[in-house]
Amino acid sequence: MKTNKKPVLIAISLALILFALNSCKSDTISEPSPLGPSSIAVILNLTASPNAIIAGPYERQMATITATLKKYDGIPLVGQTVLFKIDSPRGSLGYFEDKLDFLTKTTDANGTVQTSYYGPLYNELGREMTIYIRATVAWEGSQFISDKTPIYVIRSDE
Repeated sequence: MKTNKKPVLIAISLALILFALNSCKSDTISEPSPLGPSSIAVILNLTASPNAIIAGPYERQMATITATLKKYDGIPLVGQTVLFKIDSPRGSLGYFEDKLDFLTKTTDANGTVQTSYYGPLYNELGREMTIYIRATVAWEGSQFISDKTPIYVIRSDE
């Protein structure tokens, strides 16, 4: 008995052609992983220099607060408004420029903004403590980005 191999070869050839055509397709948009990294991640970095100051009887020491706002890949975000706020256990201790408890500034071409914080005086503190400066950037919808940096305040009557 002779079998006709032609239909089997045609079926195998069609299957290979369909497989090859289907494997050549690619999606131009790929779904991101829910575990990250996110392609829209934004990083807010906040620092204080110096991060320890002295609360003396007559003069307020100053610390420079620097906030840097960048995308995940290091590209700076220009023209974003950053809200600075003093966050301490005893309410607002010290102040920013122009004697303000909170202040807003806009990021520059490097995604950076700086402000000055003037610490408390000796008689405004009962003990040494850590004061936090918080920076917040409003984002899309109800989302926001926030960071805080500590400033340790040493009480000295000299």
